[in-house]
Amino acid sequence: MIARVLAALVVAAPLFVAAAPASLCAGGETAYFECAMASGKLLAVCGALPERLQYRFGRPGAVELAHPAAAEEGPKTLLIARYHRYRTDRLALRFEREGVSYSVFDDQEDGRRRGGVEVKTVDARVRELVCTGQVASRLSELVGVVACDRDSALAGGRCP
Repeated sequence: MIARVLAALVVAAPLFVAAAPASLCAGGETAYFECAMASGKLLAVCGALPERLQYRFGRPGAVELAHPAAAEEGPKTLLIARYHRYRTDRLALRFEREGVSYSVFDDQEDGRRRGGVEVKTVDARVRELVCTGQVASRLSELVGVVACDRDSALAGGRCP
């Protein structure tokens, strides 16, 4: 009897294991920003600071865009800006690639949070891809680690 119960538990055990949520970040990396898009694709900023930091967009196993190509260059090439006041915190992590500007944003105001990426093309067209569902952000931990984005309206031309 005990042997049958144990055998049944061994067979059923995989059913009780919760699947890990999909992620573009590898084991050993921190997700400094991560969310899902309406398309089902993921947006992430992954790294192991101070050595590596990389923007990623796509699906697990099928990343469409990773910047910089070498994550070791991320802490030197990505730029961050922050605006903070009472009940408001806005962060933007920006980079340019082939004349296109990408800005991952995390906006919190009056208890509401909104995140995603703004893409500005060479001809100044702007497209905003907004996260659906939960936004997991630790972008504030990048302030003082990556260079300040003096050109961002959030920074107001000033950097700490």
